[in-house]
Amino acid sequence: MTAVPRLPRVAVVSVTEQGAALARRLPYRHEPGPLGDAVRRLWPEVDGLVLVAATGIAVRVIAPLLADKHADPAVVVLDDGGRWAVALAGGHHGANALATEVAGFVGATPVVTTASDGAGLPALDDLPGFRASGAVAAVTRAWLDGRPPALDRSALPGWPLPPGLAAALADPPPTDAAPGGTRVVVTDRRAPGDPDDPDGTGDTGGADTVWLRPPSLVVGVGSSSGADPEGIARLVDDALAGAGLSPDAVGLVASVDLKRHERGIVALADRLGVEYRTFPAPVLAGQPVPTPSAVVAEAVGTPSVAEAAALLAAGPGAELVVPKQRSTEATVAVARRARPEGHLAVVGLG
Repeated sequence: MTAVPRLPRVAVVSVTEQGAALARRLPYRHEPGPLGDAVRRLWPEVDGLVLVAATGIAVRVIAPLLADKHADPAVVVLDDGGRWAVALAGGHHGANALATEVAGFVGATPVVTTASDGAGLPALDDLPGFRASGAVAAVTRAWLDGRPPALDRSALPGWPLPPGLAAALADPPPTDAAPGGTRVVVTDRRAPGDPDDPDGTGDTGGADTVWLRPPSLVVGVGSSSGADPEGIARLVDDALAGAGLSPDAVGLVASVDLKRHERGIVALADRLGVEYRTFPAPVLAGQPVPTPSAVVAEAVGTPSVAEAAALLAAGPGAELVVPKQRSTEATVAVARRARPEGHLAVVGLG
């Protein structure tokens, strides 16, 4: 069987000879034991760990290392007989999928114990194309107890939901929802209590609200050569904060080809964890913008970089939600997509 692992960096650790033989059937980096030494060495380096060992010893080894489910590697335990692939830690952060993947390679049965999966409910913190924040555990717990959250997508009414979520929740929110009931809000705005909204200027909400943010925002950036990366990051942070927008909703950073390798812009994209895309100056010059500049046109061949790049990268129907903001070294602008970015697949025969 041939497959591509879903997590980019996965290692398998075995203890016994029988376990090593099983490990060699998996398409991951193989590290023989001792289990504790190997796990401690690999923990900061990998996205997933498959431990061919007993569940008890695996629990004792990883327990002191667990710190943050968003940062810890997903952990799957596979017994020496190859019968069970148990998602031990990080179920909604890769372990459930990894257990299923491992089971497929060796003919085992995947064991997934996360409550939402067992009840057939979508995992709010593992929805494709969305970043979740807020009271994920509280909302999920209420849902499991038979109290589904109200769905509020008024901020981004045209943004499609994953099929599982759309089918499971009422849309629009029911008018008879109990006061203080749980909510799922689809938005690209900041939310009260979020670390990126210290002043509480974003979406209203309560203690039992989950905010789902799609990659609806595109940040366009222009800069002088050698601009300070921290200065560019501050300018972007201020632009988003001033508009009440969440950095979790940024899906792309864009600029002109001339700045393809500009250190500060590359660092910004890395910091946000998104793609960095550039366009030729003549292409940007063809994009209508509200604040063109003759000085910029003289310098780089297009009257706009930040606004043009943001709008062009955001695609048809995009809206400029933050017009050009400037510092002494850079300009930024933010556009909102009308819909998710499409993908083209070219299939050839012969």
